[in-house]
Amino acid sequence: MSNTPQLVYSRRFDRDFSEILRYLRQSVSDRAADIIRDRVFEVIDSLPENPERYPPEPRLAHLGNYRVIRMRKAPYKIFYRYTGTQIRMERIFHSKRDFDRIFRRFKF
Repeated sequence: MSNTPQLVYSRRFDRDFSEILRYLRQSVSDRAADIIRDRVFEVIDSLPENPERYPPEPRLAHLGNYRVIRMRKAPYKIFYRYTGTQIRMERIFHSKRDFDRIFRRFKF
């Protein structure tokens, strides 16, 4: 039996990410969308090795062990929840979004 946490994607993450990639394909280029897609999955795929490497998100502490990845090679933040056995990708947003508004408006 493996102790490696399972990666799971929420519907909201899938929707957020699809919208980002669609926007990039329409407004920038297919190549730009492919680069962002690859960078996002590169970061996500490395999470099971050390799921707590990224800091907790204090504004979501009351909901559980939510953490945020501030991507270095792409202008996005990825929010995920680590339960010990599962890493659940919850949301992905452009870094310039108003996060206080997002936390009030969206449910995680």
